[in-house]
Amino acid sequence: MYDWEQLKKGVAQKIGSAGPGQIGNMALAGHNDIYGEVFRNLDKLSPGDEITVSTQRQSYTYVVRDTKVVDPTEVWVLEPTNFASVTLISCYPYRVNSKRIVVFADLVQS
Repeated sequence: MYDWEQLKKGVAQKIGSAGPGQIGNMALAGHNDIYGEVFRNLDKLSPGDEITVSTQRQSYTYVVRDTKVVDPTEVWVLEPTNFASVTLISCYPYRVNSKRIVVFADLVQS
């Protein structure tokens, strides 16, 4: 699903999930307590906050719709959508990692 080596470098995209700006659910995972703590403050995001995903060619803005704490087995959060969205996932709580924090955000159409 996610490549452990990629997660050591930063954020990893779930294989087969939508690309930036595309219709579908782009699922991204990152550590919150090791390897740079790239998703350390994921729990600070609230509905209405903006997330920017950048590629070499373009940046895309997503607006947070919801945040949930779920069990690691709740893979429904990775299901495809029929609209452009991003799902950010990390272990939770900090340094305990028994749950997952999941942030759902939708693409802002420009």
